[in-house]
This record gives sequence, C-alpha cells and structure tokens, in this order.
Amino acid sequence: MRLKALLWSSCISAAMAFAGQAAAATVNACAARKPTAASYTWNFKGEANTILQDVQFDARQALFESDKLQSFAADPGLSWESHADELDLLKGDINDIGSKLCRLEAIRRMVAPWQQRVIDRIATTTRLMADNARDAIVFGEANPEALWLATYQHYVNNLYDQAKSLTRAFGRLRAAEETRSQS
Repeated sequence: MRLKALLWSSCISAAMAFAGQAAAATVNACAARKPTAASYTWNFKGEANTILQDVQFDARQALFESDKLQSFAADPGLSWESHADELDLLKGDINDIGSKLCRLEAIRRMVAPWQQRVIDRIATTTRLMADNARDAIVFGEANPEALWLATYQHYVNNLYDQAKSLTRAFGRLRAAEETRSQS
C-alpha cells in the first residue's frame, strides 16, 4: 500500500511516501519561478480566491472522509484494510490541499491580509492533519488488530477535528472580510 503525507520544510511542502511498514522521505519543494512581465499585472487576489475555493472543496472532502474514518474506528469488526483505504482517500485530500497550498504560499505576500490569514491557517492545520494521518497509518500497520485502542482513536478524532476546523476557517475569515469591506 502506498500513501502520501504532507510535511513542511519552512513554508514549502514536501511529500512523504509510505510503503508497507517502512517510510522513505522524498522532497518535492514548490518550484520558485522568476517573475515574468505578466506577473506584475496578474490578479493575485483573484487567483488566491479561486485556489481557496478549491481548497475549501478539498477540506469538505477531508471532513467527509475523516467522519467516515471515525465511524470505522467505532466498529471493531472492520479490518485494517478498510481503515487503510479510507486513510488513503483522506491522504489524497490532504495532498491535494498541499499542492494548492504550494501556490498560495508562493503568492502570499501579494494577496489581501485576510487571504494571508487563511493561507497560514491552512498551512498549520494541513500539517497537523498530515502528521495525524501518518501516525494513524504507522499505528494501524503495526497494530492492525488493535484499532480500538485509545491511541488510534486519538489520531482519528484529531483528523476529524482538524478537518472540521479547516472547513470552518473559510467561513469565519470571509465573513470577517465582508464585514470589514462594508464598514
């Protein structure tokens, strides 16, 4: 089984590949590009809004997957393979957010302050989600018959809470921005 997790080296994302019980890290940093003539007239705030909408969709998917994973964790009859498949879907959502975050971090200094706050929140929460997903995978691979233990339950609950936090961040920060712009 092959799963990916996100890690950050400073503010740049990197991918970690999981194979079996051994983990090997590979670094895929965001490629920094030189500014072009078009860069100086580019609508970075508009681009950020579009990417943030995509990230919001991915966050909702992650919430759905983590909710499912929580229900799996409450059923002792489910196999590790069922959990692993769900974690694989969740990892896909986390990796999708990470790849979009890469571009957001590249344009961060050119976007509105509220967008910068959302980007920072996404980066922190996504890193936590990646860590908890990695820990759940490592635990599950080592203890496939003990998914009822509090340690695994803790990872799964954290994943749900972080996905929920990520989806809520968008609404609160956008609402605050709309209130500011109307003042």
